[in-house]
Amino acid sequence: MGETRNEKLRGDLFYASTLLSELHLFQAAKWCAEALNGLQEPDSPIDIPIDVPTQSPQELADRPRVLLAKTYMNCKEFDRAAHVLKGCQSGNALFLRLYSILILVDKKATEETDGSINIGTFNEIIEPDGETNDKEVVSGLNTRLSKILQEIDAFHTSGQENAFLSYLSGVIYNKKKKYTLAQNCLFSSLKLFPYNWSCWQELIASLNLLDDALEFMNKIKSSKSSLSGNVMFQFFEVVILQEFYQLLIPLSDSLGSLISIFPKFNFLKVQQFLIAYHNLDYFQAESIFDKILVDDPLRLDDLDTYSNMLYVMEKRSKLSFLAQFASTIDKFRPETCCIIANYHSMKCEHGKAIMYYKRALTLNKNCLSAWTLMGHEFVELKNSHAAIESYRRAVDTNPKDFRAWYGLGQAYEVLDMHLYALYYYQRATNLQPLDKRMWQAIGNCYEKIDKFEEAIKSFEKALTIDSYNNEDNDGVFSTEPHICYRLATISEKLGRTGDTYKYMKLCSDQEYEWGISDATSKARLWLARNALDNNRFEEAYELAKDLNHNNAHDIEEARSIARDARNRMSK
Repeated sequence: MGETRNEKLRGDLFYASTLLSELHLFQAAKWCAEALNGLQEPDSPIDIPIDVPTQSPQELADRPRVLLAKTYMNCKEFDRAAHVLKGCQSGNALFLRLYSILILVDKKATEETDGSINIGTFNEIIEPDGETNDKEVVSGLNTRLSKILQEIDAFHTSGQENAFLSYLSGVIYNKKKKYTLAQNCLFSSLKLFPYNWSCWQELIASLNLLDDALEFMNKIKSSKSSLSGNVMFQFFEVVILQEFYQLLIPLSDSLGSLISIFPKFNFLKVQQFLIAYHNLDYFQAESIFDKILVDDPLRLDDLDTYSNMLYVMEKRSKLSFLAQFASTIDKFRPETCCIIANYHSMKCEHGKAIMYYKRALTLNKNCLSAWTLMGHEFVELKNSHAAIESYRRAVDTNPKDFRAWYGLGQAYEVLDMHLYALYYYQRATNLQPLDKRMWQAIGNCYEKIDKFEEAIKSFEKALTIDSYNNEDNDGVFSTEPHICYRLATISEKLGRTGDTYKYMKLCSDQEYEWGISDATSKARLWLARNALDNNRFEEAYELAKDLNHNNAHDIEEARSIARDARNRMSK
């Protein structure tokens, strides 16, 4: 039974890759071809069964001009391709013509602006005093997009259906940020032709909130179409849950099921890598990606994310080798530019890093991580306003990037605009609720605007997450001393002596796990002072006698407490 299903999958993927290549949807074609080669090997050599639909009279009549148009598209002459296809009747011919026009519109957008702006965002990012010329360009480009939509609507109104024209409508509505319309069009496309992975990606891009994504998945499951039972829906489900950082049992089950069908498909191994990476399990993630590179040593896809992880792990030599290696494969890939930028950032050459991130964006304005990472570089250069602009572009390109929302919060916090910072930290927390850094940042903002109750709740949430992540097999947990100390100081401001003592004691106890730090030393000094005031002289002496970590004033106070406690004990 499994072999029969795999044979059908082989046929479907082979046909899909061939058709997508014919329609110049090369990324989707590549994905299908890789999936085909990643399938479990058959027990014996077989012919791939291909179910090719018969061509309509219109398609047969359009074939000569479609062939000519495709040669023009191969030569990057998109205007000639669109011109030669005028008057063609078939859906795929109309798709090629309108797709050529869309590529021209996108090309025009890149030429007329700074080279890194998306069509649908012009009106939002042009400043009030921006040049009129830019606004005229925007208006003209949006008019051409509307005309493409009108032609597609006219085709569908005539009673004909075409999966790729519906896909094109979805792409344009996504650019215009009309996400509900985009989802409807993309869903219609996938019901007709589910193997267009680019269509699934556009659908993922249109779902900016987890609740929306879950609702849409339930809509597909409850619909009467066969889409919910298709293997492509499983891929979609895995990527959605991974992108929204949902480390759930269903995700693990779906991924395991797909890997059993596609054991050699590196796309699935990349999903495993991303899950480990988002879960901050860097060593596991590194091991997974190293195996991917052994299988596919010339792969540049996702290599920039791998380099981000090496940067966080401070593996300078490996990142240096990766930058050199990627340059030998292709210097002009956005992934390569991001890797080189990360290398320069690690060397604290922030100006060079920014230059390479800009180069990545020139090569691909949808490069998701470049805007965020460039924002980090501007923060290092203390240029908060440039950092804010970079982060804004990042969340515009990918609203699911929690790092960009967090970066916006940090930038506004530096400017002492704590209410703005709080808003952006909350957006980051909605995307990554199990990251203690988000809750610490929120607690910090609440404390600065004197909302101490909210600050305590935020730091307690961070403490809970930290304790859960650092619990050992014996049920003993450790937690970051800084979180405990902040909880103690806020409790002291609220006059809660019991809570203050509890958190100071918890902070001091972390010395055994985390080592001596400013937080543990200050907590130890407070506990020594408290013990002295409450006539626990021996405890005060033990706490204060060896304290020599903090500033001179604290050290002197600790010595004074130790002398006083010793004198009182001798009496």
